[in-house]
This record gives sequence, C-alpha cells and structure tokens, in this order.
Amino acid sequence: AHELRAHIYLALGSLAAAAIVGLPLGILCHRVPRVRETILGTLNVIQTVPSIALFGILMAPLGALAAAVPLAAQLGIRGIGAAPAALALFLYSLLPIVANTVLGLKRVSHAAVEAARGMGMTPTQILWRIELPLALPVILTGIRVVLVQNIGMVTVAALIGGGGLGTFVFQGIGQTALDLVLLGARSEERRVGKECR
Repeated sequence: AHELRAHIYLALGSLAAAAIVGLPLGILCHRVPRVRETILGTLNVIQTVPSIALFGILMAPLGALAAAVPLAAQLGIRGIGAAPAALALFLYSLLPIVANTVLGLKRVSHAAVEAARGMGMTPTQILWRIELPLALPVILTGIRVVLVQNIGMVTVAALIGGGGLGTFVFQGIGQTALDLVLLGARSEERRVGKECR
C-alpha cells in the first residue's frame, strides 16, 4: 500500500506541477510566436534524454543543493529518492502539455475569436471564455498522454530510490522472484487501465 501511494503521488504530483507550468507556457507560445520555437525546442531536447540518464543527471545538482542548503535536505530534496524522480517526471511532462495547449489554441476558429472581439471582449476574456474552452479537448489529450507516461516512468524511478511499484519489479529481478516482478507489473497495469478509461 505504501509503494502504491508513492507511485500515485509521484505520477499525479508531477502531472499537476507540469499542468500549472505548462498551460501558461503553452498560452505564451501561442500568443508570442517568436518564443515558441525556443521553448518547444528546449522541451523536445529534454524529451529525447533517456529517463535513466535524466534521473542520473539530476542526482548531482540536487545532492549539491541538499549539502549546501540544510533546509532543502530537511524538505526531502536529496540526490537520490523522490526529488530527482519528481523533477525528471515534471520535465518530461511539460512537452505534451505545452505542445497540446499550443495546438488546441491554434485550432480555435478565427471567426469565433473575431466575433468575441467584436462584442467588446478583452483579450483575457477571449482567452478564458472562448479560446481555452474550445481548446480544452486537445489540452486534455496531452494531459492524458502525460498521465499514462508518468505511471510507466515512475517504475524506473525506483532505481534511484524514488519508490513506487517499480520497487517490487526491481527487487524481484534482483532476487529472481517472479512473483514480486508480477506484483509490481500487474498493479501498474491495473492502474494504467483505470486511468485510460
């Protein structure tokens, strides 16, 4: 039960953080085209880094931060554990959310925006009342992709002490105990199945 809770917290927590940051970034990319290429290009590069490599890359700076700032260590920010796992998952989650926000806003009918402008709506009102509601299905598709991706990637986070159901998988592999591997894999499969429905 503890590992299942850790798995869910890591997957959903990183998704929530990415949505809070990714939606405004997507709106910025849509509204200011000159920054779109830089932001999406950077996020594309992050997405190409293998997950184990990214976990490893984040261990050193977070370990140094914990050593330099005692408060960070007290808050649980260390080179190994949930902190590098959550940060890596957050970084991986940004691209689908930002890209789908841009795509969704781009698909909003120009006529609908012009009609709203003609009715005297401000750009902020147009964004909240017209553009975001019409773009919501595409944005939600990106969030769903991230959720499924995160549930799978949290398994790998067990390699750096991130916890989650991957703990059972890697313990089972290390001890050649098929029942432990299946426990972790079946629990994760059920979790992904529920989220996809």
